[in-house]
Formats: sequence, structure tokens, C-alpha cells
Amino acid sequence: MITTPKKFTIGLFDCDLHKRLRVSRLCEFFQEAALAHLRDQGFDYFAMIDKDRFTLMLSRIKLRISKLPFWGEDIFISAWLKSYNPEKVAWCDYDVRDSQGNSVVQATSSWLLIDLKDCNAIPFSAGPYRFKLTPELSALPESIELLEPSGMPKTVLVKNVKYSDLDLNNHVNNCRYSDWVLDAISMEEIKRIRSIQLNYMLQVEYDTKVALMRFPHSRHHVVIFGVNEEHPEEVHFQARIGFDKPLLT
Repeated sequence: MITTPKKFTIGLFDCDLHKRLRVSRLCEFFQEAALAHLRDQGFDYFAMIDKDRFTLMLSRIKLRISKLPFWGEDIFISAWLKSYNPEKVAWCDYDVRDSQGNSVVQATSSWLLIDLKDCNAIPFSAGPYRFKLTPELSALPESIELLEPSGMPKTVLVKNVKYSDLDLNNHVNNCRYSDWVLDAISMEEIKRIRSIQLNYMLQVEYDTKVALMRFPHSRHHVVIFGVNEEHPEEVHFQARIGFDKPLLT
């Protein structure tokens, strides 16, 4: 089951300095489209949290970007649950189309069902919800692997988590990580982004200092890990950014 595509008009404050849609704002649009998908199936996300004491948590996401839309453009985002693989992971895909019907961004993401009574992930089959799946449609392959970069990383940025970073679950919202990662690369690299992968490993709470460690790049990718500055063995997230042309060595 696919929801009716949700329309978004790119506003001034959705854009970066190039008048293009910010990746973090696109990820927020994805969340709104996913909530609309739940509502179409008869599920109220806030009732899930407040009454049932369950929440859905994004664990990984991968985007393939053909073109980021500009200020004033309309886009239409479809969202659908594709499969459970393995049983504790639900795969949700997204397709972003412009006003001419061209697909400009495709994404796949994995979600966990969290029992808020003990904050543990449980199999979707053990939860109270029976979501409808659309296994015949796929925006991207659902495999999003853990990253194992080589070489010695360098700290390129340190973020100290404050009020504006937090969401209603009282930890850093997943959309904020994309801002952090793009802050950690050069302006020239930002112009050439064609894919972004984010693996969310460990929640980040208020006043935590996160060091963004950049590994030696391959010809087409940069890998960045966000680690706890005080406890560097704790990796909060992994990111891989792909570019349209080889990077200079």
C-alpha cells in the first residue's frame, strides 16, 4: 500500500545558500510522509507513543540524489513499507518526484519497533500493529551495510548537543545528523553530492560532545563517524557521502 503522494512546496527556510532544498529538510519531509502513510493505514503515531507506549525508530537510511529541488518548486513524496528483513527491521522506501513527474530522489530506510516500557526493540510480529506491505515496489535495494573504513581518521568537527538538536524522544533527531555531516565536508564537495547513507548506532543525549571523524576518502566517497568525544569507543553514527565525480587525492 502506497500513500497518495504528499505535496510539499519548497519554502525559503527549507533551502540552503544555493536555494536548493536542504538534505536535513528533505529528511524531515520523509518523516512527514511516513506519518501520513501510518495515518492512511489507521495508525496514530502519537497515540502509539502516549497510549500504547511504543515508538518507531529510524536505524539506517540511504538516499540517491539525482537533483535537489529549488526554492519555490513543488515536490511529491510517496512512502511505503516494503518488507520486514530481518523480522526486527521494517524497510520503508521513498520516492520524490518534481512537478513534471520526474523522480529526483530515491531512498530506503530501516526502522525498529521500540517498546518504551523497557526501551528495547522487539520483532514487529510481537507488537500490536499489523502494517500493510508493498513488497512489489522498491525505490532502492534494502541492504544498508555497516561501514568499515580503513586508514587513520581526523577530527574535522565537534558538536555539543543542545536544545535545538533534540526531538520528542529527548535525543538528537535523525535529521540533525545530515546537517552535522554536511558541515564536516567542504563547500565544493557539497555541490557534488549524489548519495548519502546514515547508520544510527547509539542515541545522543543532551550536552554530549560528538567528534566527527573523517577517514581517508576513496575516489568517490567520504566516510565520517560520529564518536563520543569523552568515550571514543562509542560510535553514535556512521555516514558515507557519495559524489558525482572522483575526488582529488
